[in-house]
Amino acid sequence: MAASLPNHPQLRGNYAPINFEATYNDLVIEGTVPTGLSGSLYRVGPNPKFVAGAYHWFFGAGMVHAFHVNNGQVDYLNRWVRTPKFEREVELGRGLNLEISMNQETGQFATDRRYGVANTHIVSHGEHLVALEEGSHPFSLQPDSLASSGYGNYADGIKGAMTAHPKLDPETGELHGFGYMSDHFGSNTMTYHVIDRTGRTLRSDTFEAPYAAMVHDFIITRDYVLFPIFPLTCDLSRIEKFGFPFAFDASAGAFIGVLARGASVSTIKWIEAPVRYVFHYLNAWNEGTNITFDAIDFPVAPNFPNVDGSIPAYDDAQGKLTRWTLDVKTGVIDRQQTHHVAAEFPRIDDRFAAARHRHGFIAGASQRTKGDGGLFHEIRHIDCETGKVQTWDAGFGNGVSEPVFVEKSADAKEGQGWLLATVYDNHSATSSMVILNAEAVEDGPIATAKLDHRIPYGFHGSWRHNG
Repeated sequence: MAASLPNHPQLRGNYAPINFEATYNDLVIEGTVPTGLSGSLYRVGPNPKFVAGAYHWFFGAGMVHAFHVNNGQVDYLNRWVRTPKFEREVELGRGLNLEISMNQETGQFATDRRYGVANTHIVSHGEHLVALEEGSHPFSLQPDSLASSGYGNYADGIKGAMTAHPKLDPETGELHGFGYMSDHFGSNTMTYHVIDRTGRTLRSDTFEAPYAAMVHDFIITRDYVLFPIFPLTCDLSRIEKFGFPFAFDASAGAFIGVLARGASVSTIKWIEAPVRYVFHYLNAWNEGTNITFDAIDFPVAPNFPNVDGSIPAYDDAQGKLTRWTLDVKTGVIDRQQTHHVAAEFPRIDDRFAAARHRHGFIAGASQRTKGDGGLFHEIRHIDCETGKVQTWDAGFGNGVSEPVFVEKSADAKEGQGWLLATVYDNHSATSSMVILNAEAVEDGPIATAKLDHRIPYGFHGSWRHNG
């Protein structure tokens, strides 16, 4: 029997999970769904049914929410990702910790790569739909029903884990991914994966980073793969000090590993970088050996302690869109803030991934107060060439998700299409899916598909075209 969840700030309000799975056909829609928009918006986030011990939002069991759009109609369903860990928790009626075992000879801690929570991203690649998170292999789901198919159906045989931010090369159709702490928990080993559109692993190579760190995202261009290492370091001795192994340690420095596409990982060049923290990158491209990338740049790692156990200052927990340039030959790095508003969850027109982009889309918060839970109440379109910004404000106190771009047609110009996102209404405690014209974001939603319940705050999502 499920017990009440602990009184924890990340288990209250719209961070709190919902304890049901539902299917709703033909949602009530305000406005008109665009003709030609046909496919599915998927979102995933933590939605624990059980909690064991201390809780952190990043480690709650994953739940997927799907909006199937076709012929002007929107259907909805939500399902827990039925990982082995989740199934065992249901069987026992209580929460379980991640399985971590110690090698008695080496003292190293190992984790089961197929016992995760699948709560951070959901990606469509070829015929596959997979849920992803930091420490495990990809977990396959059925695109229509969200039925769980399990581990091993996609990218089987990869070394270590594959984190939640693989990159699709639209020219080759290949998915590039990576993992960190691959040998064992707390190790400085990382892996680089390339997977073809059928889900077959083409390469999965291990290399050493300068130190063990939480590496949430990475970057590819047409000619390079970049592995930025920022000092959210891992030290098991911290568990006794303040209950958590990860902390921001500026003294460790920061580095960017640069690998030429197709080259051996033994040729990675490590370039010293400014000490910052980045969870998410908008995109990157290169012109010869000059690389440019846009990132949501933080002074420290938000949601994690500093190395002395203190909590980051409020101002340091506000990420800003920043353009980085890197000269591979000289190692010179420059960075310039390009947007002044606190933001996260950057997205582009994915047809331009790994190439020079003009249009970016972010969740923003021009209003912020301490204790607001880090909510974003705006969706913003940024023209990276002109600097023009268009904003739709869902209302302070409400929460918008990461905006996902869908092109109007295969041959549409960059940025011609729609933005899809979920919105939590603080007054009604319900959520909806909104569709905005990406070229006229400030006009607000052209269609809103309304739910009678809320979708708890989550992380990432993607679009899958029908057919």
